[in-house]
Amino acid sequence: MEFEQWFSQNHKALQCNPKSQKFSFADFMENSFSTTNTSISIHRGDVWYGKIHNKSKKRPFLIYQNDFLNRCCQMGEYASVIVIPLSSNIIQTTLRVLIPQRDNLKKDSQIVCNAIGLISVDKLLLKATTLTNSELQTVDKVVTNILGIKD
Repeated sequence: MEFEQWFSQNHKALQCNPKSQKFSFADFMENSFSTTNTSISIHRGDVWYGKIHNKSKKRPFLIYQNDFLNRCCQMGEYASVIVIPLSSNIIQTTLRVLIPQRDNLKKDSQIVCNAIGLISVDKLLLKATTLTNSELQTVDKVVTNILGIKD
């Protein structure tokens, strides 16, 4: 696929609010080293509602890091979680994976695979759902493609 074709398919997905990313990173750096919430059990493939910044809205995030790191979070030995945000703004793109509404996920949503980030485990509030193995494999393929990783 040529760049022009790829760009025409994905340009809407590339439009994000960098200010929110700056605030979330700054908030993470300032507040992530506080007491870790060890009362929750997170797993790769879970979708949790969380707030990246105290002033931001609650939104769903896919837990994307491995379960060894997740266990460290629960033990209080690690304070951050690698996540991918979800959006209910559905657009046609190869950078996102559609997840239908289910369990506590209130709307059909897309996993925004080009927006991988960090969130403090303390910012996770409520488990929404868990991806199927097939859905998680699709996310892995999209992320691998975005990062330019070859098998």
